[in-house]
Amino acid sequence: MNTLLFTVSAAVGIGFGYYGSRKWIPTEEPTEVRTEFTEVARLADLSHLWTDNEIEIKDAACLWRERTANQTTKQPRPVFKHEEIDQFFTEMIENRPSVNGVRRALIIKILSMLDDEGDCPSVVRVHKDEAERIYSDDSYALLATVPLYRHTLTVTRNFIAKADQEALLADMIIIALAHDIGKIPSYHDGMYSSGDHPIIAGLILNNIPEYLSLPNRDDIHRAITGHHLLKSDNILTDGLKLSDHEARQTELSALYAEARERRKNDPDDSGKPPVAATDAATRTNTQKPQHTVEEREHPLGNLESREKFYPTMLDIPEWFDADAILAALKKRINVVESTTKGEQWSAVSTSQGLVFVNPEGLWTAIKEVSDVDPKVLASEGCESEKRNLLYTIVSELSKTRDAIASQYVADRYYTTQVSIITGGGKRLPYLLIPFTAQAFGEKPSTLEELKSPQLKRMVKEIKLKQTEVEQCVGR
Repeated sequence: MNTLLFTVSAAVGIGFGYYGSRKWIPTEEPTEVRTEFTEVARLADLSHLWTDNEIEIKDAACLWRERTANQTTKQPRPVFKHEEIDQFFTEMIENRPSVNGVRRALIIKILSMLDDEGDCPSVVRVHKDEAERIYSDDSYALLATVPLYRHTLTVTRNFIAKADQEALLADMIIIALAHDIGKIPSYHDGMYSSGDHPIIAGLILNNIPEYLSLPNRDDIHRAITGHHLLKSDNILTDGLKLSDHEARQTELSALYAEARERRKNDPDDSGKPPVAATDAATRTNTQKPQHTVEEREHPLGNLESREKFYPTMLDIPEWFDADAILAALKKRINVVESTTKGEQWSAVSTSQGLVFVNPEGLWTAIKEVSDVDPKVLASEGCESEKRNLLYTIVSELSKTRDAIASQYVADRYYTTQVSIITGGGKRLPYLLIPFTAQAFGEKPSTLEELKSPQLKRMVKEIKLKQTEVEQCVGR
């Protein structure tokens, strides 16, 4: 009996053991045979990645996202009629392994566009949002003598000089070459109502198959369409803006030097831009849209952009002279001036001992004291640089001459919000710089006597927004 029980127990134990091993112990399954088509690139074809420059893998990844065939396909060399474009292609594109595939094809297409139609002026001011509308007439007319293709090549060379990663070079070249193609008349004249020239450039690119095939098209598009914005969250946009600003400095420096030389050699030369410049400026301005009634009636012209922007301090320019700037402003206090935009004023005093200065009035004084410094002139077409310089000058006048009523100016700003009350009872919002009357060495009552009936109709009163708010809450 005992033997029988032992035999049954053993059989049951072996059965549970076998079942358990089948349920809980993983067993090796037969491997499924998979067929994969893998793109193969020879190391020799990619060796330039570590022989040209030392780069990070993440930055180099874009180079092997395209098929290797694109790198090795030999395309015939393009022919350009402009020697400068041909030389640029030879130096920057032709023998560069990192500029290949669809990017190379796209670059050639953009260069061909500039070669065919890039003899047009490098500045435009047709659309109401064009950043270049803020150039002075003299600077604009001179820059209109610089052909678009030449300006574009200068910007691109500046941008390339900032490239510290060979892997990013092709994209940087595309961005710089394409940033102003929206100025080409055949596109611009028919599309200006769609937006300013950066927007038009984006529309043009979106019709090019090679551009649409780029995996990082969104980043490139953002850099191109945003290169005149006050702020950007794209390091490529920042680099492009700086490169463009540097190109304008170089161009204006050379153009104004030529104008001074002409005046020196020809006493009858009035110093006006050459006829070619005036004609070019006129051609690009024939379709200038009319201002709205509200804009025309504003005593200071267009309102400032409402885009929030925090200016930064720059190095104090060599030409900075606090007393000279204050003197240049003083002669404009309570004076109505005739401008191309109508009758306007630069600075208005109040009986409370403040002198409110229009930022454009201060900018005029800065240009006068700086003796047309190219950096100042170039900043007219780069709103962020212009505001940075204004902020720097206002901060320095406050520090060295106690010229600013800083209690009304918030940190990181140089203006204060006010309401301008006209003689007709209109209330117009604006941002003005609050100077103290004592900074100009005059009593408030003396300055008030300078006001003409015309100015009193334009500006009956200026109220600080801060004071208005305090009155509303019963303080």
